[in-house]
Amino acid sequence: MVTFIEMNKILKSKIPLSFKKIVRSVYPLNASSEHTYFYPKDSKLNFSDFFMFRCDDFETVFIAENNLALLLAEPINCRHAFYFFNSHGHLCGEHRDVSNSFHYLLKITKQMTNSEKIGGFIHQTSYSNDLIIEDSILTSNRINFQHRGYTGYRKKTDENSCYSYMHGNFGGMYLYDDSFLSLSRQRASHFYTPQIIIKPDRFYEFYFCNPTEKKLLVSISLIDKSLNSFKAVSKVIKPKGSYLYELDTFIYNQITNISWKTNLPVGRAAVFENNGFLFDVFHS
Repeated sequence: MVTFIEMNKILKSKIPLSFKKIVRSVYPLNASSEHTYFYPKDSKLNFSDFFMFRCDDFETVFIAENNLALLLAEPINCRHAFYFFNSHGHLCGEHRDVSNSFHYLLKITKQMTNSEKIGGFIHQTSYSNDLIIEDSILTSNRINFQHRGYTGYRKKTDENSCYSYMHGNFGGMYLYDDSFLSLSRQRASHFYTPQIIIKPDRFYEFYFCNPTEKKLLVSISLIDKSLNSFKAVSKVIKPKGSYLYELDTFIYNQITNISWKTNLPVGRAAVFENNGFLFDVFHS
């Protein structure tokens, strides 16, 4: 039996590209934005950024919000669900818990990710149906929650140090009819150059996520001190997959900048910078 989602994908594949472009240009949401998003008309959905986890040489924690408790300014039981995907985009683990706190702190372990060292995850919430029916704010308004929590990282060897936190920003995903779907769409290819300086004697890791429902090609180029650019690597990232690119300026000490080509409207990466003693993490 063909599900609604499968039928929808089949129908979309039959629509000519030229017609899709016309629809995109007149769709109200696209009038003032270069992003293409599709919002399902379902008040039960909640959207999540596509966050990244590291269980290799790092510890990862996540601060999740209890949206309804924050909205109503009172403790409310929230069912938190986390879904983890490995670097190939396959679902590799789940974790669930109930909390009435405004914020919920999760330490991500290899038991949750089925021993996967790096990957992505999304956060979903649900509440009692009785609570939603009784509350006038929720019944009189169509409210879709969006999860944009903070992910913290620290080296496993620095157990007494603080976590470096980063806000989520890798597109939007959601769970619908037991399928993981995305709000993000790929557009025309372009080069993205981060606003950072590649410093000598540093070890860099650039973490790319693919929150879309199609394979994503990322072509990385390096720029030397003479402003010469050369391609370093091209990588196809599967849907819901991820890729970690390493750059060691202890070895490649002539590199001063980096750039990559992608079809994402804002093809940012998470950057880990390490000088051998201290590290930092930030969005490019």
